[in-house]
Amino acid sequence: MNIILVNDFAYTNGGAGQIALTTAQLLAEQGHQTVLFTAVGPVAEELQHISRLRVVCTHQHDILHDPSRLRAVTYGIWNPVTRRAFAKLLQEFSPRDTVIHVHALQKAISTSILPVAHQQGFRVLFHLHDYGVACPNLGFFDYPAQKICHRRAMGMGCILHNCDRRSYPQKFWRVLRQYVQKKLGGLPTKTDAFAYISDYSLRFLKPYLPQASHLYYLPNPINAEHGPRVETEKNQTYLFVGRLSKEKNPQLLARAAADLHLPVTFVGSGELAEEIKQLNPNAKMAGWISHDNLPDYYRKARALVFPSIWGETLGLTALEAMAYGLPVIVSDECAAADEIVDGVTGLHFRNNDLDSFKQKIQMLQQDELVQNMSRQAYQDFWAKQKAKESYVQTLEKVYQTELQSMSFL
Repeated sequence: MNIILVNDFAYTNGGAGQIALTTAQLLAEQGHQTVLFTAVGPVAEELQHISRLRVVCTHQHDILHDPSRLRAVTYGIWNPVTRRAFAKLLQEFSPRDTVIHVHALQKAISTSILPVAHQQGFRVLFHLHDYGVACPNLGFFDYPAQKICHRRAMGMGCILHNCDRRSYPQKFWRVLRQYVQKKLGGLPTKTDAFAYISDYSLRFLKPYLPQASHLYYLPNPINAEHGPRVETEKNQTYLFVGRLSKEKNPQLLARAAADLHLPVTFVGSGELAEEIKQLNPNAKMAGWISHDNLPDYYRKARALVFPSIWGETLGLTALEAMAYGLPVIVSDECAAADEIVDGVTGLHFRNNDLDSFKQKIQMLQQDELVQNMSRQAYQDFWAKQKAKESYVQTLEKVYQTELQSMSFL
């Protein structure tokens, strides 16, 4: 079986990129002929010496960092370079034994590659890491209002409303891209199958997906070793891991920790770094760190805080923290809340409500409660087998199902 994975970047640049690169490595290690098709280099070092893994990169800029703004505007909608390179790549494969698995293409590759695959009869599996198959700004989130958006995507109310983090002209460009994506790219209208990562995200996206398409629940692989549980009840520090941006809401934790005189560590970088320092001068700012070093922070934490004010599609760090036995304090209006059992493996608080959040964090000052939650979080995670071994086994079954469906076409 051959698998062609599609991802904008040839290195890890976020959650979707991490999953794409991990998937490429796991499939190659299982003996599958694997190709990772990308547009933005450099190629990650860890991908360069894996047998059965080939990386194809067109070595372009992503739309945000392209020095030519005209090219960024046009290629961001329809990239002819990636289209030609992808067509050339597909000449080496047969749709009878090859699956195309798309992780991310909105930031560089564009949907220009999809009609090439459709026309040649390849099965395409699209991984729903975000809400981009439906929503122009990819997130069902109103950035100026700082709240989840429930408008009909691409309806008149959506098109006329400025929900973009920058400006309405930027929103209009996104609407144009969305129109081309659907009418010319065939996403989601002509896509064969979709992998969703949470029931929460599927509730938003299902009305926009073709009824005839196949839907697969595919929990993200968690890159965590099955070691001993962290004795979180002996730790004092509350931990935030992620982008320091408004929709992630790290400032809520900064305020609460300052008011309650609790130690707190922020792992990540972003626009709110200086504001967090002002809100809480005692906060430890670790900055961006490699994923390999992240367990060191989990082992020193009492709990992970996930205060996001937008829906997310899953919340990878919440699950990863549970693998080590950390209770998770999570907003009740994001996908991660589906994974955290309130009062059992963590606590839910009212979205963006400082008083509610402070009440929950004060509850976790009780060592016995923290110990019980820690044990249950650790047990629940490993019982559900969200580790990478079970992920690749599930993925292989999905690919086989898609290839077998070729005989009925």
